[in-house]
Amino acid sequence: MLKRLATVLLLSGLAMAQGVNVKRPDAPPLAARGSAVVGVRTLQLTDPGRQNRSITVEVWYPASGIQQNTVYQSVIGQTPVRVAGRANRDAAPISGRFPLIVASHGQPGTRFQFAYLNEHLASRGFVVAALDHPGSTYQTLTQPNYISSIVDRPLDILFAIGAVAQQIPSADAGNVGLLGYSYGGYSVINAAGAGLDGAALNEYCRASNNEGPCFAQPFFAQLEAQRGAKVVQPDPRIKAVFVMAPYGQPWVGARSLANLRVPLFVAAGEADDVATYRRDALEYFRQAGSQDKYLLTLAAAQHNPFVECPPEVRGREEDYWRCFEPVWDMERAHDLVKHFATAFFARFLQNNLELANYLNPSLPGFKPRTTVGVRLETR
Repeated sequence: MLKRLATVLLLSGLAMAQGVNVKRPDAPPLAARGSAVVGVRTLQLTDPGRQNRSITVEVWYPASGIQQNTVYQSVIGQTPVRVAGRANRDAAPISGRFPLIVASHGQPGTRFQFAYLNEHLASRGFVVAALDHPGSTYQTLTQPNYISSIVDRPLDILFAIGAVAQQIPSADAGNVGLLGYSYGGYSVINAAGAGLDGAALNEYCRASNNEGPCFAQPFFAQLEAQRGAKVVQPDPRIKAVFVMAPYGQPWVGARSLANLRVPLFVAAGEADDVATYRRDALEYFRQAGSQDKYLLTLAAAQHNPFVECPPEVRGREEDYWRCFEPVWDMERAHDLVKHFATAFFARFLQNNLELANYLNPSLPGFKPRTTVGVRLETR
């Protein structure tokens, strides 16, 4: 009996590692994978307007065929990792047009940093394009890139909208959502129309004794000239923005955030010590001019509950800390973000009013005892 049980557990573990869709009993309703078969394709984009800047993009999309397992080869710090998934490489897209979501990783990061979420959204009827921002990946980040990427990353996102749609005809470039984590949270908010504000940063740095985002202050006049509030305009293609643990709110400030009019969803850990909750997530939520805005708070969570953290990183302590989350069960956190991202983008990109009901702060559909540590607010 014990031998048989061990065999069952081993096979179950292998199935989970290969990305089989087994919904946890405590998962909220929209954490369940959608009905669409998911395809995946790697694109190489070249922006002729910026010295032929080359951007690698992974695109997940509704596809034809029978769903298969896959493994994404990626890296965290200096550690090569294998991220399990379910997507058919280079499968033919199904007919139809689907909202396009452009995803921006952290600093540093990769296009596979939250592959589980990109794959999930594709299964729900979206085309999701995740960028490798040049100069912002583990292999390419340098000290000067921390500054230049404040301008480069939003421009990557805006360029990718049209360029991806040219190669993936099922992507609707006129109906776009943006999805960002950490530095990517700032990046998508800036791309959506909230420009840099040097005066706001100066005010913050005086009050905070030059902490955190103030490292950019000596360079901010040049940055503001390129992506400042007087330059940046809302892009009519962009209809909704979803950010996870967003960084850099003092770069934008209240005056500029008031110009952000599209629906906004902010997901954050209350104990985040990188993109701190009160400085960044809470102020992005409070100050955005969006008529529809949401704040998901995970009690006691830090910066990493939203990212992939494969077991290989345990072999190198420095890389383990890049994705480890000390309190939260990360599979549970992933289920939560899948649920709310699905509801949010379904509401504002697919006009699905039924799924929009899951954006209610009363947390409909959650089973008893599963709302502990989960708080949703709206304004």
